[in-house]
Amino acid sequence: MSELVPLGRTRGAYGFRGWVRVQPYETGDVLLKARRWFLKTMTGESLRLSITGIRRHGDGFVAKWTGCETKEEADRLKGEISVLRADFPSAGQDEVWAVDVIGSRVVNQAGVRLGVIEDIGSNGVQDLFIIRWTTAEGKKAHFMIPNVKDVYILSIDTASKVVTVDWDADWR
Repeated sequence: MSELVPLGRTRGAYGFRGWVRVQPYETGDVLLKARRWFLKTMTGESLRLSITGIRRHGDGFVAKWTGCETKEEADRLKGEISVLRADFPSAGQDEVWAVDVIGSRVVNQAGVRLGVIEDIGSNGVQDLFIIRWTTAEGKKAHFMIPNVKDVYILSIDTASKVVTVDWDADWR
Protein backbone atom coordinates (compact mmCIF):
# COMPACT_ATOMS: atom_id res chain seq x y z
CA MET A 1 0.00 0.00 0.00
CA SER A 2 1.78 3.16 -1.12
CA GLU A 3 -0.94 5.73 -1.61
CA LEU A 4 -0.67 9.23 -0.24
CA VAL A 5 -2.84 10.02 2.77
CA PRO A 6 -3.66 13.74 3.31
CA LEU A 7 -2.87 14.69 6.91
CA GLY A 8 -2.74 18.48 7.10
CA ARG A 9 -2.17 21.87 5.48
CA THR A 10 0.62 24.42 5.56
CA ARG A 11 -0.27 27.83 6.96
CA GLY A 12 2.66 30.04 5.98
CA ALA A 13 5.98 30.95 7.49
CA TYR A 14 6.95 30.77 11.14
CA GLY A 15 9.82 33.12 11.78
CA PHE A 16 12.50 34.01 9.25
CA ARG A 17 14.54 30.82 8.81
CA GLY A 18 12.26 28.70 6.63
CA TRP A 19 10.09 27.09 9.31
CA VAL A 20 6.48 26.50 8.22
CA ARG A 21 3.28 26.37 10.29
CA VAL A 22 1.36 23.11 9.73
CA GLN A 23 -2.24 22.48 10.75
CA PRO A 24 -2.97 18.73 11.05
CA TYR A 25 -6.40 17.38 10.14
CA GLU A 26 -6.44 15.10 13.18
CA THR A 27 -3.95 14.53 16.01
CA GLY A 28 -0.88 14.79 13.79
CA ASP A 29 0.81 11.72 15.29
CA VAL A 30 1.92 10.48 11.86
CA LEU A 31 3.32 13.89 10.93
CA LEU A 32 5.43 13.91 14.10
CA LYS A 33 7.03 10.57 13.26
CA ALA A 34 7.30 10.50 9.45
CA ARG A 35 10.30 12.25 7.93
CA ARG A 36 9.17 12.07 4.30
CA TRP A 37 6.19 14.27 3.46
CA PHE A 38 4.60 15.31 0.18
CA LEU A 39 3.22 18.77 -0.49
CA LYS A 40 0.58 19.47 -3.12
CA THR A 41 0.84 23.21 -3.62
CA MET A 42 -2.03 25.58 -4.37
CA THR A 43 -0.91 25.52 -8.03
CA GLY A 44 -1.11 21.71 -8.17
CA GLU A 45 2.63 21.07 -8.06
CA SER A 46 3.71 18.01 -6.06
CA LEU A 47 6.87 18.25 -3.99
CA ARG A 48 8.65 15.60 -1.92
CA LEU A 49 9.80 17.07 1.39
CA SER A 50 12.58 15.79 3.60
CA ILE A 51 11.72 16.87 7.15
CA THR A 52 14.65 18.05 9.26
CA GLY A 53 12.68 19.34 12.24
CA ILE A 54 9.17 19.42 13.69
CA ARG A 55 7.67 20.47 17.00
CA ARG A 56 4.25 21.17 18.45
CA HIS A 57 3.09 24.77 18.38
CA GLY A 58 -0.36 25.60 19.74
CA ASP A 59 -2.89 23.24 18.14
CA GLY A 60 -0.55 22.51 15.24
CA PHE A 61 3.14 22.21 14.44
CA VAL A 62 6.04 24.12 13.00
CA ALA A 63 8.20 22.14 10.62
CA LYS A 64 11.44 22.60 8.73
CA TRP A 65 12.46 20.77 5.58
CA THR A 66 15.44 20.68 3.29
CA GLY A 67 15.45 23.48 0.71
CA CYS A 68 13.21 25.89 2.62
CA GLU A 69 15.57 28.43 4.17
CA THR A 70 13.73 31.77 4.19
CA LYS A 71 10.42 33.26 5.25
CA GLU A 72 9.61 34.00 1.60
CA GLU A 73 10.15 30.37 0.56
CA ALA A 74 8.01 29.16 3.47
CA ASP A 75 5.19 31.57 2.56
CA ARG A 76 5.17 30.32 -1.06
CA LEU A 77 4.82 26.67 -0.01
CA LYS A 78 1.14 26.61 0.89
CA GLY A 79 -0.90 23.49 0.29
CA GLU A 80 -1.83 20.05 1.52
CA ILE A 81 0.61 17.77 3.35
CA SER A 82 0.42 14.01 2.73
CA VAL A 83 2.40 10.96 3.82
CA LEU A 84 2.71 7.62 2.06
CA ARG A 85 0.63 5.01 3.88
CA ALA A 86 3.72 2.78 3.84
CA ASP A 87 5.57 5.41 5.93
CA PHE A 88 3.03 5.38 8.78
CA PRO A 89 4.50 4.18 12.07
CA SER A 90 2.95 1.19 13.80
CA ALA A 91 -0.41 2.11 15.32
CA GLY A 92 0.39 0.07 18.42
CA GLN A 93 -1.03 -3.08 19.93
CA ASP A 94 -4.81 -3.39 19.46
CA GLU A 95 -4.77 -0.08 17.55
CA VAL A 96 -5.43 0.74 13.89
CA TRP A 97 -5.12 3.90 11.85
CA ALA A 98 -8.43 5.41 10.73
CA VAL A 99 -7.28 5.26 7.09
CA ASP A 100 -7.14 1.45 7.39
CA VAL A 101 -10.68 1.15 8.79
CA ILE A 102 -12.62 3.65 6.67
CA GLY A 103 -14.18 1.80 3.75
CA SER A 104 -14.29 -1.52 5.61
CA ARG A 105 -17.36 -3.76 5.39
CA VAL A 106 -19.13 -4.25 8.71
CA VAL A 107 -20.63 -7.68 9.42
CA ASN A 108 -22.19 -9.10 12.56
CA GLN A 109 -21.51 -12.48 14.15
CA ALA A 110 -24.20 -14.09 11.99
CA GLY A 111 -22.42 -12.87 8.86
CA VAL A 112 -25.08 -10.26 8.03
CA ARG A 113 -23.56 -7.31 6.18
CA LEU A 114 -24.54 -4.15 8.08
CA GLY A 115 -22.86 -1.51 5.91
CA VAL A 116 -19.53 0.21 5.29
CA ILE A 117 -17.54 2.42 7.67
CA GLU A 118 -17.76 5.90 6.17
CA ASP A 119 -16.09 7.92 8.91
CA ILE A 120 -15.00 7.89 12.54
CA GLY A 121 -16.56 10.27 15.04
CA SER A 122 -16.58 10.63 18.80
CA ASN A 123 -19.14 11.05 21.55
CA GLY A 124 -16.51 12.40 23.94
CA VAL A 125 -16.01 9.03 25.64
CA GLN A 126 -15.01 6.74 22.76
CA ASP A 127 -14.65 6.71 19.02
CA LEU A 128 -17.73 5.86 16.97
CA PHE A 129 -17.69 4.06 13.65
CA ILE A 130 -20.14 5.86 11.36
CA ILE A 131 -21.63 3.25 9.09
CA ARG A 132 -23.45 3.87 5.80
CA TRP A 133 -26.04 1.36 4.68
CA THR A 134 -28.91 1.16 2.20
CA THR A 135 -32.43 0.61 3.51
CA ALA A 136 -34.89 -1.87 2.00
CA GLU A 137 -36.42 1.12 0.18
CA GLY A 138 -33.06 1.94 -1.41
CA LYS A 139 -32.36 5.06 0.70
CA LYS A 140 -28.93 5.82 2.12
CA ALA A 141 -28.84 5.87 5.93
CA HIS A 142 -26.25 6.00 8.70
CA PHE A 143 -25.87 4.55 12.16
CA MET A 144 -23.04 4.47 14.69
CA ILE A 145 -21.34 1.69 16.61
CA PRO A 146 -19.07 2.55 19.57
CA ASN A 147 -15.50 1.40 19.00
CA VAL A 148 -15.35 -0.69 22.17
CA LYS A 149 -13.19 -3.79 21.78
CA ASP A 150 -14.72 -7.10 22.86
CA VAL A 151 -18.06 -5.41 23.59
CA TYR A 152 -19.20 -4.19 20.17
CA ILE A 153 -16.08 -4.58 18.03
CA LEU A 154 -15.07 -8.24 17.89
CA SER A 155 -12.35 -8.07 15.24
CA ILE A 156 -10.82 -5.70 12.73
CA ASP A 157 -9.16 -7.28 9.71
CA THR A 158 -7.41 -4.45 7.89
CA ALA A 159 -6.04 -6.77 5.20
CA SER A 160 -9.49 -7.84 4.00
CA LYS A 161 -11.18 -4.58 5.16
CA VAL A 162 -13.78 -6.38 7.33
CA VAL A 163 -14.91 -5.37 10.82
CA THR A 164 -16.90 -7.98 12.75
CA VAL A 165 -19.27 -6.61 15.40
CA ASP A 166 -21.68 -7.77 18.07
CA TRP A 167 -24.62 -5.80 16.66
CA ASP A 168 -28.05 -6.89 15.53
CA ALA A 169 -29.19 -5.82 12.07
CA ASP A 170 -32.42 -4.48 13.60
CA TRP A 171 -30.44 -1.89 15.61
CA ARG A 172 -29.58 0.14 12.50
